Amino acid sequence: MSHHFKKNHHEKQDDGGRKAEGEKPGPTPSSIHHPPSPPQVGEKIEVPTQEYEGLKKKVEELEGLRQKFLLAAADYENAKKRTAREKEDFIKFSQERILREILPVLDNFDRAVGHANVASAKASSYEDVRQNLKTVIAGVERVQKQLNDILKMHGLKRIETAGQTFNPHFHEVVAHVPEEGKEDQIVDELEPGYMLHDRLLRAAKVRVRVSPQQPAASEEKQDEIT
Repeated sequence: MSHHFKKNHHEKQDDGGRKAEGEKPGPTPSSIHHPPSPPQVGEKIEVPTQEYEGLKKKVEELEGLRQKFLLAAADYENAKKRTAREKEDFIKFSQERILREILPVLDNFDRAVGHANVASAKASSYEDVRQNLKTVIAGVERVQKQLNDILKMHGLKRIETAGQTFNPHFHEVVAHVPEEGKEDQIVDELEPGYMLHDRLLRAAKVRVRVSPQQPAASEEKQDEIT
């Protein structure tokens, strides 16, 4: 038993020795390649002349692009400020034209009022007062026409109501008039409406005709509900 044990022991040693002989030696620390360490601050780096000239050219190009960017940014800021200033001036003076055209209307109103005051002071009879009143009314009507013509030139148009059928897009019902006739027809106008080009500026306030039986029918319906 002991001899057999020793034999196995020697076989294991021989196997270990053969295994050690077949292995290749590992690399030594001196043979391992290490990457170059990065340059330290202030350390000089030598590069070929051609590569240096290429880098120098790229730096110059980048500097040129930076200058162009700064100039473009400055131009953009100036343009934005100029646009804002022009927009503000446009809003402020957009009514300049129409106001300049209305000034003669104001002048005519002043003349009419001044003439009426002078004529009233000189009037000595009822006939004089009546004649002065007719003159003032005629003057005011002329000024009114002048003002309407100016506003019409700028797109203001009065909404027609006489004999028209009620249209909720242009008319506002203030009251209903129960009478015989065509229903939903405008009876009279309480306040004129106006359009500015194709846009409703103010709806006309009107009274609209309804059937005389409609209120009674409404009362019967209310009684049924109650």
